[in-house]
Amino acid sequence: MIIKTLAALAACSAFGLAHAAEVRIGSVFGLTGPTAATAAEGMAIANGYLEMINAKGGVNGNTLKLSVRDDQYDPRKTPALVEELIAKENIVALVNGLGTANTAALMKTGVLAQHRVPLVGVFSGSDVIRGPGSEQIFHTRASYTDEVMKISRLASTLGLKRVAVLYQEDGFGASINQAVAKAAETYGYEIVQKVPYKPGETNFAAHAKQMSDARPQAIFLMGVPEAVSHFMQVFDKSKSMAQVYALSFVPAKALADAAGEQRVRGVGISQVVPNPASTTLPLAKEFQTFLKSPYGKGISSNPLNFEVFLNLRLAVEAIRMAGPKPTPEKVTQALTSMSSFMLAGYPISFSETNRRGAHYLDIAVVGANGRLSY
Repeated sequence: MIIKTLAALAACSAFGLAHAAEVRIGSVFGLTGPTAATAAEGMAIANGYLEMINAKGGVNGNTLKLSVRDDQYDPRKTPALVEELIAKENIVALVNGLGTANTAALMKTGVLAQHRVPLVGVFSGSDVIRGPGSEQIFHTRASYTDEVMKISRLASTLGLKRVAVLYQEDGFGASINQAVAKAAETYGYEIVQKVPYKPGETNFAAHAKQMSDARPQAIFLMGVPEAVSHFMQVFDKSKSMAQVYALSFVPAKALADAAGEQRVRGVGISQVVPNPASTTLPLAKEFQTFLKSPYGKGISSNPLNFEVFLNLRLAVEAIRMAGPKPTPEKVTQALTSMSSFMLAGYPISFSETNRRGAHYLDIAVVGANGRLSY
């Protein structure tokens, strides 16, 4: 009797193992290059979160694994690395894309549409990656036009009519300039200076002087976090009364650490996710619980990292909805079905014709110790 029981248990165990699998999620972004500093914590969040999920039994009995490639923030490298992940790693989804030009290059190849692989969340608000050819990209943040409009509305309310703009000299910057031009027309301000910088550039002394010499009332720093930090390190606030604004992916604490608290206090940063320290939003509570766990040890609590977490949480939920044998197409179908969906209290809404799942917007101000005030 005992032998029969043990044999039965062994058979059940073997059956379970046969049906359990490793489900792979891909990420391609600049682990090295100009976005390395902000990408490092994103990588730590992804690895830690999936490790935590696996420790709790995985998803539908399957374990989750992150497969990563480093494109060095170079759009020429992104498509081939994504294709490699699809062909060699059999990923069911991509998560946390980074870069307008990188994503546009990926769209141009059509590789996502060809393999029906969804990309969940991109750290870019460009309208270029929200048009035709972007059907496999599921956006979880407002567009740059939305962010620029939010900033411009506040600047207009404050009576700031002379604006200087720092922008990156690529597709990202081109989309920003379009958004700023539209906002200037809507809110009636003058663009008194536009200063470009090249991706990876680190010396911003000349840029800061050009901006100050234009005597703006507001400065829009429409660059990646590293560029904004380099700019603020050399920008002399004593010679300019301009109110400074930056885009949502600039982490306030890292900015204060890099440029000095006194230099960055008062900088307004647009926000595309709620306060990560919220005590009323269940998703924010999950994030804080993760940060306090061994899996999130040492990771900063800031909006950028919260967005990384949100995208991962959403991708994992779609994989769960796709069933015990998820495929890229099934995960795409799961995401598409999320109409008026609540992700731990945070509204997400996709459909067959809509890939813009969230539209949250706010502006927070950098205060003491690099903390944001909403």
